Order: sequence, then C-alpha cells, then structure tokens
Amino acid sequence: MFYKTINLGAIRRNYQRCIDKTGKYVFPVIKANAYGCGIKQVVEALTKSFDVPLFCVSALEEAKTFLKLRTQKDILIFETPREKLIDNPHLLYSINNLKQIKAISHLNNRRVHIQIDLGHNRSDIKSIEDVKKAMSLCHEYEINVEGIYGHLRGSKETKAIAYMREVFSLFDVKYKHLVSSENYLVDIGNAIRIGSNLYGDGLDTKFEQSIELYTYASRIIHAKKGDTFGYYPGYTAASSCLLAELPIGYATGFLRNYTGSMLYCQNQLYPVVGAVSMNSLLVQIDRYIPKDAKFYLTCKAYPISYFAQNNNIYNPEVLLLFHPEKIIYVDD
Repeated sequence: MFYKTINLGAIRRNYQRCIDKTGKYVFPVIKANAYGCGIKQVVEALTKSFDVPLFCVSALEEAKTFLKLRTQKDILIFETPREKLIDNPHLLYSINNLKQIKAISHLNNRRVHIQIDLGHNRSDIKSIEDVKKAMSLCHEYEINVEGIYGHLRGSKETKAIAYMREVFSLFDVKYKHLVSSENYLVDIGNAIRIGSNLYGDGLDTKFEQSIELYTYASRIIHAKKGDTFGYYPGYTAASSCLLAELPIGYATGFLRNYTGSMLYCQNQLYPVVGAVSMNSLLVQIDRYIPKDAKFYLTCKAYPISYFAQNNNIYNPEVLLLFHPEKIIYVDD
C-alpha cells in the first residue's frame, strides 16, 4: 500500500509566513483538490485559524466542491466555465472576455474579478482600453467588480509589472493581485495568491513541506548472483545482495523511468533497481530493514526538492503525480 501523510499544521504555518512576509491579503489556491492535499481538510484547517478573504480554483466543478463545505467564504474561479453558470453569493467569476459579462448579468449574485493577460493567453482582456470596456459593461449590468488581477510569468518581467502598476492606479477595486508563489515577494498590489508554497512543494525551501509519501517493504529478498526478477529484461543480480520489494509501481504514479532513483529509509538512500512494474519495484539495500521501516519517496528529511532533483521532475508534480491508497492527516 502507498501512503501519503498531510501535515495541516505545516500548511497553516506556510499561510502565516506568507501573511507575515507580505502584509497583504493572501488567497489560498486550492485547485486540483488542493494540490492533492484535500480541499475539505485544507479549507477547514485554514478557516479555523484565519479569516481567509478569498479562495481560488481553476474550474467551476472545483468551486462546487468548495461550496458544499458551507464555509461562508468566497471563492474565485480563474477559467471561463464551459458549463452553465451557477448562482451563489460566495462565488466570484473571472472576466476573461467581454462576452462573459452578459452571461453573468443574468445571475442574482454578480461578483467578478477582471483578469488581464500578461503572456499566458488566459484572457482576451489585454489592454487598458479592454479593461475600461469591461468596467463600463459591468457598471451597465450592475456587476460588482471586486478585483483586477493577472498571472505574472516571472519576477523579472519588468514590463508586465510596470504595466500592472499603471492598471492598478487607474481603477478603484477592493483587490489588486498579480503575484503568486513563484514571486510572492514582488511588491505590487494589495493581495497575492499562494499555491505551491502553501503546501511546501520545494519551490521555496523557506516554506515547510506538508506531505510525506512512503510505503513499507512487502518482503526482503536474499538474492544470489544470477537470480532474475520481473519481466524481461527485469533485474539480474550481479552478485549476492539484499533486495526490498515495495508494493508500488506505475499504477500509483511511480513511473517506469524512475528506475535508478533513490528512496529514503532509516537515514539512508537506496536505489531502485530493475524494471518498475505496475504494482511493485525492487530497492537494493545494504542491511536488514525491519517491517515497520518506511521507504520514503519524500519526507522532511528527504524533501521534494531532493526527490525531484534525483528523479529529474519539476517539484510540484510530486504533489499530484502519485496516487496513494491511504491518506493520513496529522496536525502538529
């Protein structure tokens, strides 16, 4: 069985750190089931400790899941929904094109943020003139524009930052947000969005990792020279050795090309040898490992940044790539 432990205390501390470092409104991004950490558990942990001004998701279906929690908190949808809009006093839509405005005007609850495109091609609203048109139409249809925002591609995008400073100075709205986890210290606007750093995915090591991924050995094998394991070419022992068989594989997200990667157990790193199968793999060990010893893909002592570096993947993928069969929530 493949396990994931989520430390809700770490998520709260990461949120507090963002508030302390920026002094701004902080919007938690809970898309993709809170980066695989669980929308329900993350939202409840944050709302018990903080007066969160606004949560953010990508899609309407994610927002529906959030609304079922009945937190009485607001949520912003980044993308333009393809399905029928729903009417809820805590739901805010992004205005990504002028056609959306008429559709939103039919709702009883008309609260929006205008998204300005800065190179991601996520919005058709690009110029100041476009923003003025959107603001005028929203006023005409009595739509409450509560925010203006964009997605900054990088902290060195000086032209985009200067442009958004101008936009923010021209319009009087409650929230002005441009930056997210990658560049949260860029001083612009009065609000930021935090996704990756909220969960401590290794993007910024000053934020605490909130997840651990691990399993236990299903058996320890005393292999002799020439012993073969798995489908051809599988693994052939070059000499007598100890192997730990782990009950995970590509069905749970441990890809076949992760052969050779390192797993962490009892303060040691051990290599994955041979082919990764659907639900098992072999790790070569140098000593007997007790049954209750955890083989970590990532943990505080062996964080996501190290796992990603050894396995040549982008850090945040670790939060979403693997599919544990058991999730355990702790709060320290």
